[in-house]
Amino acid sequence: MNYAEPTTVDEALDVLAEHGDDAKVIAGGQSLLILMREGFVRPELLVGLSGIPALRELEIDGAARVGAMVTHAEVGRDDRIAERWPLLGTAERSVSTVQVRNRGTLGGSVAHAFPTADAPAALIAGDARVALASKRGGSREVAAEEFFVGVMETVAEPDELVTAITLPPQPDGARWAYVKYAIRPLDFAIVGVAARVVLAGDGTIAEARIGLNGAANHTLRATDAEAALTGREPTPEVLAQAGRAAAAQSKPLADVDGTEDYKRRVVGVYTTRALQQALG
Repeated sequence: MNYAEPTTVDEALDVLAEHGDDAKVIAGGQSLLILMREGFVRPELLVGLSGIPALRELEIDGAARVGAMVTHAEVGRDDRIAERWPLLGTAERSVSTVQVRNRGTLGGSVAHAFPTADAPAALIAGDARVALASKRGGSREVAAEEFFVGVMETVAEPDELVTAITLPPQPDGARWAYVKYAIRPLDFAIVGVAARVVLAGDGTIAEARIGLNGAANHTLRATDAEAALTGREPTPEVLAQAGRAAAAQSKPLADVDGTEDYKRRVVGVYTTRALQQALG
């Protein structure tokens, strides 16, 4: 196995353009090294990003732009994120152990697309976008809800690099919550729910965005639950209806943590719980 360590984004794109599927990008290594150890991926070339300063920038000017190499810990403890995008900050602080948060990156988590990772649901609920770049196609952005398409599968092409995550300013008065069901807090979520709710002046729900981890083979936007909430008063029954809608829309994968039916019930309970916490 060979190793390349570019010092600029352009150099990284040159390497990816030349090697395509034979190359794998390594950020913090917390996802890729597990896959390599288990034999799921066997790259001929590792492309390290640690020497690219531009990918370590966290810029906030109305919107936020989080470079792909910014760690979970850096996002989770940033006061500006805590004030303006608290949902993402909370999800990032929920990631595994201190050691993993200190090495793992938001960009790496997004690129590897584990369906039970914490941050992607918060990105969907926060209307985030994923910035991509390639030598062939230049730069583009993809809505987070459209980026994840399968287990460790995204819309990114083999020669594309995740360069940043962007978040728009959040609506005034937005309420939020991230809740996670896991065997231990440091584990991947069995189910995770990120909810952002905005109330109208009359107390009805003007807008709701809900992201689900562990509810399908990829991180999912719970559009049916959102529709069940919009324009209605947030009564206990309405919140329960939204939970049932999320459960019905979900298509969880059966594994050692539970059957499809069990996980679907958990999706419903935790969606309702996230909404109750956001509105409480």
